Amino acid sequence: MARMKQARSRELSLWQSAADQVVSKGSAGGQALDVNSPRAIRRPDQSDHVIAAANDLAQSLDQGESLPETPHAVAAATLGVGDTVKFCSVTALKLARARLKALRTGDDSEVKKFEAELGAQFGQCDPRWAQVIAVYVAAGATHGPVPYRRHQQLGDFVIDGQLPDNAKIALVADWGTGQDPARFLLKQIASKKPDVVIHLGDVYYSGAEHEFQNYFYKIWQQTLQLPKVKWGAKLAAPSHPATFTLSGNHDMYAGGGPYYTTIDMLGQPASYFCLRNSQWQFIALDTGLHDADPVGGSTTFLEKSEVEWLQDKIHNAGGRKTVLLSHHQLFSAYENIGPTKINQGLLDQVKDLLPELTAWFWGHEH
Repeated sequence: MARMKQARSRELSLWQSAADQVVSKGSAGGQALDVNSPRAIRRPDQSDHVIAAANDLAQSLDQGESLPETPHAVAAATLGVGDTVKFCSVTALKLARARLKALRTGDDSEVKKFEAELGAQFGQCDPRWAQVIAVYVAAGATHGPVPYRRHQQLGDFVIDGQLPDNAKIALVADWGTGQDPARFLLKQIASKKPDVVIHLGDVYYSGAEHEFQNYFYKIWQQTLQLPKVKWGAKLAAPSHPATFTLSGNHDMYAGGGPYYTTIDMLGQPASYFCLRNSQWQFIALDTGLHDADPVGGSTTFLEKSEVEWLQDKIHNAGGRKTVLLSHHQLFSAYENIGPTKINQGLLDQVKDLLPELTAWFWGHEH
């Protein structure tokens, strides 16, 4: 199976998710309609021309290229195969943007203009593009603020009794692809019989409900043999193995609702928490919240209240060694984080705490 292509743009990730959902549900048939089906829908083949075209367009726009002009006077049927696919992909995204704008502003003049100029030509495209537009517009129309959960007391989100003193812990990051290598990796983790499994975040492309159900939760639950929980229900506490998933940027692009539904189903109290025993504490941070809609190369940071909570956990560790966990990195050997290779905003928030850490694990860089 071809590798996935991710974009840093929230809008383009939502577009990729829409294409994926339409193709995957079409391939899966009727069982895809039941959200509580125990069987996970597989990630569709990345060579499918709708998937490939959506991914190629998202990647080119994410790299700063402009949306190509649509050939108004040329019917899709007269183009070569490659040009036809590109025409349909570009036109679909333009129509989707126009329809979403019309919903938000009440002005449908752009929609009418596109339909008048391109209706006949676009009608010759793969009919799945019309479904992709509908899914994308529905996702954009319902997108609200991330339902971030704040502690009320400094003792909130502390998890005792789930980390044995002689524990075996597995960490995995950027795992939520739903592809065969991800499934194989989790099977290898399960074979080691860990006491705790922690995912450091990112369910692709945008953390949509379809993706969290099929490319994360169902595979996660079945492979690690967790209690079965219906979609939207809550588990009172983590099971064995205790499993958790952190907030990544891709998890938040669809608004974060499916992420919070999923952590409830795992018995996880919030997007940040402290898992501890008598000797160690693993502190998970939420760096995804402020990377939910990245623009202009902005860097992520922690909520002020979360920093205060973190300071309390480290200053009152009671002799425990501290391991910090996050999706985003503090520094990078591979790319700039804003103007430098250091996330200066995040560093300013945690620099006084660094001498008290034993280790810090993060994902994001693949």
